[in-house]
Amino acid sequence: MKISVYFLRTVMTIFGGMCGLMSVSSAAASGIARNPLPRQGGFLDSIHAPVKVATGPSDAYIGLSMMPDGELRHYNYGEQADAGSFYLSSRDHGLTWRKVSSPRDMPQADVASRVSGEYVRLVNMGADGVYCIRTQGGPKGNRTVTKVDSIGSIMIKPPVFARDGKLMIVAAHGGEKGCYTYVSDDDGLTWQRSNTVVTPPHTGGGFHKGIRWNHGAVEPTVVELTDGRLWMLMRTPHDKHYEAFSEDGGLTWSEPRQSRFYGTITMPTIGRLKDGRLIFFWCNTTPLPELPTANGVWDDVFTNRDVTHVAISDDDGKTWRGFRELMLDPMRNESDYALRGGGIDRGMHQAQFVEPEPGKIVAAIGQHPLHRAIVAFDTDWLYETERTDDFSDSLRNWTTFNYIKGIKGHCSYNRINGVELKAHPDRKGQNVLSLRYDKADSLVSDIRGAVWNFPALRQGEFTASIRLPEGAEGHTMVLNDRWMNPCDTVARYEGIYILPLSRKELGIKDDRWHTLTVEWDVDRPSDKAIVRVDGRRRKIKLPMSNPTADGISYVHFLAEPGENDSLPAPLFIERVAAKERQPR
Repeated sequence: MKISVYFLRTVMTIFGGMCGLMSVSSAAASGIARNPLPRQGGFLDSIHAPVKVATGPSDAYIGLSMMPDGELRHYNYGEQADAGSFYLSSRDHGLTWRKVSSPRDMPQADVASRVSGEYVRLVNMGADGVYCIRTQGGPKGNRTVTKVDSIGSIMIKPPVFARDGKLMIVAAHGGEKGCYTYVSDDDGLTWQRSNTVVTPPHTGGGFHKGIRWNHGAVEPTVVELTDGRLWMLMRTPHDKHYEAFSEDGGLTWSEPRQSRFYGTITMPTIGRLKDGRLIFFWCNTTPLPELPTANGVWDDVFTNRDVTHVAISDDDGKTWRGFRELMLDPMRNESDYALRGGGIDRGMHQAQFVEPEPGKIVAAIGQHPLHRAIVAFDTDWLYETERTDDFSDSLRNWTTFNYIKGIKGHCSYNRINGVELKAHPDRKGQNVLSLRYDKADSLVSDIRGAVWNFPALRQGEFTASIRLPEGAEGHTMVLNDRWMNPCDTVARYEGIYILPLSRKELGIKDDRWHTLTVEWDVDRPSDKAIVRVDGRRRKIKLPMSNPTADGISYVHFLAEPGENDSLPAPLFIERVAAKERQPR
């Protein structure tokens, strides 16, 4: 139906509180952008590793859009949007942003149809159901509003396109605790809803003394594969995201199954770049085991939202590269983490992206105003095969916190930093990491740890310069394929390769610095990882304790209680490095 601005203002006023879930565009659906803006060569050419360029005005899963002339916008509607009616605008491909006022009664432009160029989005109107808002004559033209569904939906994602743009697919979930899609084959004028995809509940057991929050399959993300199928990835309470496929353009979805990607109670986002590659944003993380008080209802503490990861595929999702930390939460070690800025959802999960120039990505990530960010990077960064760190940048690249007992605010713990940086005893101006167990009943787990990410390597070599003084005990090095909490009590059991760091095991008999090296090949799981100390091969051979789909991307140093009651001596680390090796 055709509507006036007055009517639209009335609709938006009535449903203003419910329309915080309005969706806007993602790069996966911005294929018509024509980019007449002048290319900012200096900025674009210099961007490689992630750089924060702004703070988003709302939750990251909606709000980021690219206009036909190449302007980038991030609107401020979402569940935790900043006050006011405005959007952030960048006319230099994401380098600088300015605040632009916008009329409250006009729904903002979202994703442009590849057929007509009109902008479309689906909006949840609560008890009144789901509506489609569609432009007539582009963002500055009139609007039509069409009812799509009498049942409300939650976290409605921006439209994506299939069949050369002839199909428009919108992913959502609802009160049925399952995922589904809305599909239009007539440019957003009419819509059909798919079957609902439901995943099994988390049942606990094993390391879990309780049951995770069983919210079912929610927050789906969808992309078209080159064979014509649609691929859906979903947030679930399990250790990994679940996936389903559709062969009829999103009207019917297969039974879900566990995907290759780790991720628990966090939102995934997948999309296709201009050159056809797939890119995936998610939290490649595992939370702490559930406590006895967890009974499957809303009582979880979110212990795995401190980092957003990104990976890329050149072969339509068969293999992936990267698995890199796009951004670590800058507040992750804060003693008032749970309450600063209000006790609401926080952390680095949720993501959306645009591609203003080929291979140059601008991504919005995070929820809470103090945690979220707009970040720019080059996809070439995901193909790197080595990384080093010597603590010259303090602990900016490390996760080292412990949780303080007592749930605060919204599903959170306050934190302490569980390790120390000390002046290097031999090299002026350089720091070393000091890691040792220290008993503390005030902590959820008093195991101390340090976690560091590097590009995922199927055949790799990790090196650390370490010092193990007399009396150092209880230390372990874990090589893993995902982030786990530094203080996790089960990391040593769920890692890929586990190496006890003891003088006896490593053949160390003095307090000098020694170079520890581990070499692996995950494509030859029967071949054990090789351990060297100062270049000399030790008799130790590390079995692959758990399988991995995509290689090693993390080292996790642990300090656990030793055999003696006295306080153990610390492990010192002055430098770490990881690099790719040629297959054996």
